[in-house]
Amino acid sequence: MFLIRLLIIAFVVGYCVWFISNRVLGKNLKMARVIAATLIVTTAIYLILGTMSYVLEG
Repeated sequence: MFLIRLLIIAFVVGYCVWFISNRVLGKNLKMARVIAATLIVTTAIYLILGTMSYVLEG
């Protein structure tokens, strides 16, 4: 169950990055990099906290 949740999160974040990059921003690469970095950092923090919670709580 834990791995399924991680895969779903990875697919959702990947789709959000793809959608924003292709549809919304177009040629604005600086803004695309900022948004992609924000999504990646947010997801990494969520995964780290989720993993710590899973390990500590059992």
